[in-house]
Amino acid sequence: MPPSPPQTTLSLVETRCVLCGSDRAEPFSSGVDFEYATVPDVFTFVRCSGCDHLYLNPRPSRDDLGTIYPSNYYAWEEGGSSLVARLRRRWEGGKVALYRELVGDGPRRLLDVGCGNGRFLSLLRDFGPDSWELEGIDFDPAVAQKCRDRGFAAHVSRVEDFDPGDRRYDAVIMLQLIEHVEDPAAICERVFALLEPGGCFIVETPNLAGLDFRWFRRSHWGHYHFPRHWNLFSTRALERMLTDKGFEVARTEYLISTSAWTISLHNALLDRGWPDRIVRFFHFQNPLLLGIFLTLDWARARLGFETSNQRVIARRPL
Repeated sequence: MPPSPPQTTLSLVETRCVLCGSDRAEPFSSGVDFEYATVPDVFTFVRCSGCDHLYLNPRPSRDDLGTIYPSNYYAWEEGGSSLVARLRRRWEGGKVALYRELVGDGPRRLLDVGCGNGRFLSLLRDFGPDSWELEGIDFDPAVAQKCRDRGFAAHVSRVEDFDPGDRRYDAVIMLQLIEHVEDPAAICERVFALLEPGGCFIVETPNLAGLDFRWFRRSHWGHYHFPRHWNLFSTRALERMLTDKGFEVARTEYLISTSAWTISLHNALLDRGWPDRIVRFFHFQNPLLLGIFLTLDWARARLGFETSNQRVIARRPL
């Protein structure tokens, strides 16, 4: 079983489907905070009876964010082995070629939503053209300051509340974030307003598909990330939300999802009481496991199968 978490009380909020507004839903999966053990609660994802969207209900409130996102949260730390860090940098640096294709060179403005300590903005600066103007936004003041320390403009705000005045962006990038927010439809509306006509909204988020989702869907799937993921999308649901908010979907791609495989196995073994030394082996930065699952997901994607990670590129029409 997972280690006993502190007896913290959350301000749980009853909610409804943010995509269709229905309050009718059936339980789909449940589990605890396997990764950080921040709270003792058992959380449940429900499936909307109206549109099949998957969402956490009840979920933590905004006031609980400081509890469920601990100071050692993976997105705020570099950490890990140097080999994994180099491979990750090389892979993510390859994304910049895609962004250059989408936005072009020249004086373009790009906004990284959920910028954290500025790690990905640094990749854009290192691999992209010097003419790009790079900014970030994060709700956490401490990590936003780390981003500023790297030389970037970093705004402390939720994107829903962000008002840059007359400034507009040629691309808004949201990597593994839209699943964390309470109202992703409202975020799509705000991003639409932040973009120049023809500007790109680049979204990466878990996908309700893939072998790992099918095998671990009852409780241990790594992308449940209890209690920090609040909305999980199929490709169809994500594309529908974007088009409903005025975007034109330009491209959908399925990406490797090595961490989901490893964390799913970690969660299952932890929950079943396996020895700690074995559970620790299934760390999301284990190079051996990364290689195995990278190969598996790469092969599935090349053969046209969906994986449990997706990228959707949408544009604000001209």
